[in-house]
This record gives sequence, C-alpha cells and structure tokens, in this order.
Amino acid sequence: MVALNFNEQTLIGNNFRGRNLNGSTFFKARLESVRFDPNNIGIATQLRGTNFSESTWINVNARNAIFAPSGNFGPANFSLATLENVDLSGANLTEANLSLMG
Repeated sequence: MVALNFNEQTLIGNNFRGRNLNGSTFFKARLESVRFDPNNIGIATQLRGTNFSESTWINVNARNAIFAPSGNFGPANFSLATLENVDLSGANLTEANLSLMG
C-alpha cells in the first residue's frame, strides 16, 4: 500500500470505503461528502497514522473507520481539524490526536 498525498486539496464525494489509507496525508484538505465507512463486504477503512491536521470535514461518513495505531503506523492526527455533521459512530479513535479541534 502506498500512502497518498491529498494535502490542501478539495475532495467532494470521494469514495474511500474499505480502502487502506494508512500513512496518507490530508493536511489542510477540505473533505465534503467523503466516505470512509466500510465497503459492501464490511471491510473497514484503515486510516492509521493518517494526517488530517488543519483539515475541514463536512458531511463525512467515517463510521467504523480505524484511526488507532497498529504496526508501523501511529494514531491519526486531527489537530486543528474542523468537523461539521461527521459520522464517527463505531470508529476506533484510540490514541488519535484530537487536540484543538473545532
């Protein structure tokens, strides 16, 4: 799996359901109606070690997504992120950096 770089991009309606995005970066990205929920066969989206610092989330579905550390990846970073109408139900946010979120 190659980490992806979405720094400072605007993502509208992107579907990442069930994908392995461990180590990717969304620094200062704007995410609107993006899907990180499980795919049709129930595989959760993996977002370990992903950088979401200073990002903006609007109407994002991250239900059951995995943000917790494991193996080579630390926890996800949401420092200074802004979330509006985001579904994180069932998501594993263990050790994720949620400091100064708006």
